[in-house]
Amino acid sequence: MKCGLITPIGPGHAQMFEQSCRPSIEAAWGYHHGPFDALLVYPMDDTEGRHGRSNRRNVAIEQAARDGVDWLFLLDADDILTPNAFEAFGRILAEEPDLDAVWGLICELDAQQEPQLRPDQPERIDSHADFLSHPPAMAVQIGGFYRTKVLAGLGFDESLDTAEDYTLYLQIWRQARCAKRPEIFFLNRRGQHSTGPRSATGQDWRLATDRLWAGAVRETPLWAKVDHGGVAARMRVTNPLDLIQRTHLAGQFFEAEPLSRLHALIPPGARIVDVGANVGNHVIWYAQHLAPAAILPVEPNPAAIRLLDENLAANGVERVIDRRGIGLGVGRAEGRFRAETPDADNLGATSLMADGAGDLRVVTLDALLGDTRIDFLKIDAEGMELDVLAGAARVIARDRPVIWIEIQRANILGFAQRWCRANGYRLADSVPYVHTMDYFAVPEAFVPPRQGRAQASASAGPLPEDIDA
Repeated sequence: MKCGLITPIGPGHAQMFEQSCRPSIEAAWGYHHGPFDALLVYPMDDTEGRHGRSNRRNVAIEQAARDGVDWLFLLDADDILTPNAFEAFGRILAEEPDLDAVWGLICELDAQQEPQLRPDQPERIDSHADFLSHPPAMAVQIGGFYRTKVLAGLGFDESLDTAEDYTLYLQIWRQARCAKRPEIFFLNRRGQHSTGPRSATGQDWRLATDRLWAGAVRETPLWAKVDHGGVAARMRVTNPLDLIQRTHLAGQFFEAEPLSRLHALIPPGARIVDVGANVGNHVIWYAQHLAPAAILPVEPNPAAIRLLDENLAANGVERVIDRRGIGLGVGRAEGRFRAETPDADNLGATSLMADGAGDLRVVTLDALLGDTRIDFLKIDAEGMELDVLAGAARVIARDRPVIWIEIQRANILGFAQRWCRANGYRLADSVPYVHTMDYFAVPEAFVPPRQGRAQASASAGPLPEDIDA
């Protein structure tokens, strides 16, 4: 079996290839051939920057196919092959002979030329969905083993000056049998990228790959596995660049630490109202960790509601959900509004703009709740928080709920000084953010519930068995 190793040599990289890259290839081959009988090296000259690395790689792939090469390794001229690269690949292929492409861990040379594993990267990736669950910079890099017939059928997009590698990864992971394994095939030398008319910076690559990643996720049903205190949740992801959804991909609930503070404030069996439920991050957490009697989400944004409904169903918590507030906004008075999301990557920052002809209906919490009693009220209304309080005056006076409220900086005095004093509330806790402050407010006579963490963490039920993990 033949292995081919392709290295485009761009402007400024000729000396680096000869002094470190080529010797590393020779050393690895001398150490162990792995599953191969022969090695063909394809150093592809582009020192004048006339072709671009994608063209050089494509030309070499075509030549390797004509030469009968079975597997290809793609190595940049500023990188170094590890001594056991072929041997490690051989062990993987012996265990998983059906694979079409194999990557190892991302390992970089630091300023002292010492190898360092990139932190927070996954050790293994086994599927297309798994690949899309990780940011491009944390998934894989160019240095990997590829079946020649697979690579020849795809090739690199020569029109791109950056992210042509990630474009190829997306195609391969979607169409072929791929894997990332806890081996190190090469060492990446940071800050040594080629210069010239077809070059790009690391920032260019990040911006381009983030958009490619987001586009691929929109086309692929993707679920994040989230764990808190040993209780598993599944959260739908349609935009990995969204602040909340990206937190889910990292395996965490958004605002997990502030949520945990609720154990000391909310007893089991509480009735909860969540204004600004968004995609259901807090709602799912309440259901799994506070053992509530009921949760009433309030969310007017159709884009968020679609994900909210999927998350409720996927986590089996619908039995505690009161749906009367889904599709509505709440404020000081009834009216018609329109939703405005200034940042497409922050769905949670959607605000309501007064518009008599808008297609979103806003009511008061007093009208929405009627005689329904509540124990806990969370408000995240993107600047309308004081209006929401004004429209809930009767309910708050009657039920004296614990309140968790996000306050825009301009409204802090209005809430912390005037509203709390006028309504007999005090601030029990706070969480500062750049543009806002979260306050936990309780009635003056509030007595913390007597409950242990284990009791408060009672789940609304395990994940249904018929849902794919």
